[in-house]
Amino acid sequence: METKSPTSLRGVHSRVFSEFARYRVVLPNGPFAAIFVPLRIFYSGGMILQRRIGDLSATAVGLGCMPLSNGRMVDHREQALQTIHAALDQGITLLDTANIYAPSWNAIGHNEALVAEALRTYTGHAPLTDVLVTTKGGITRSEGEQWGRDSSPQALRRACEDSLRALDVSCIDLYQHHRHDPAMTYIDQVRALQLLKDEGLVRRIGLSNVTEAELDLAIGELGSASDGGVISVQNELSPRYRADLDVLARCEREGIAFLPWSPLGGATHAKDVAPRFAAFADVADAVGATPQEVTLAWLLRMSSVMIPIPGATRPETITSIVRSMTLELTDEQFATLQATPPEHTSMYPEDQPRSPLR
Repeated sequence: METKSPTSLRGVHSRVFSEFARYRVVLPNGPFAAIFVPLRIFYSGGMILQRRIGDLSATAVGLGCMPLSNGRMVDHREQALQTIHAALDQGITLLDTANIYAPSWNAIGHNEALVAEALRTYTGHAPLTDVLVTTKGGITRSEGEQWGRDSSPQALRRACEDSLRALDVSCIDLYQHHRHDPAMTYIDQVRALQLLKDEGLVRRIGLSNVTEAELDLAIGELGSASDGGVISVQNELSPRYRADLDVLARCEREGIAFLPWSPLGGATHAKDVAPRFAAFADVADAVGATPQEVTLAWLLRMSSVMIPIPGATRPETITSIVRSMTLELTDEQFATLQATPPEHTSMYPEDQPRSPLR
């Protein structure tokens, strides 16, 4: 749901943002920033839509940081830091990472450390106390790029402690279970997550790549968002892949934030939205936006619990991501996009059998 998030601004009467309370006001640089706030509210698009993640408020679109640790970006660390700084400057308050987002098996924690460095070196106006960093554990990488799963209490604790060090924090605000471990029952994996919270290593729990049956089980064990239990689900959803709409519907009923990963079809396919899905290009032409911006606006319109986390590797892309939150689709345009047939091909298809529930 969209919520009120007033920003404290010296020299501006509280009435200035009473009508705009569900938006975060982005300050321009300079010592007289507060003077220009009303101008930005009315003329410069300096308002950012907020949505709920449990007891927290975050921007309706976050930044997926995974691409910043992939391929060529490893040799462009300064550009990666500038991209995160640009997101903070433009008001984005959700940064998504994971321990395995790394260029190689022996660099686990690379992306988490990058996010930590970006926050540590940030000198802009954005209040970092408003920034939510979410990370994930449960997938393993070992020598020779051997991928696996381990959600045992001992393994999740080790992964979580490594993430704490990489992120340079004493407690992780939102820790999400990355993928199920077929060697364990799902109920035991959920309980292992709860142990991390009980021990004070994490404040909040989320799930990723989950089925509706697994989500239902986790809610029964941990509680839902209103109970301080499962507050987020991070599953794939994009024009090309829409297989988990039942999970989204369950999240809507529970008020659980749904964070679609690869919302544009994946980092290497984002440019293909228009040629693969002509309707998105047509709507983009009609509203004067890019097909990628229309895609994010479509997802936001689809559900009030939706918080897409597109990736970016250039500061310039952040402007486009933020602009997507200002687009308004007509009912007809939204219906046209909804009617486009998906390809049902996942960017990272599941290659393991599902865990027994109990």
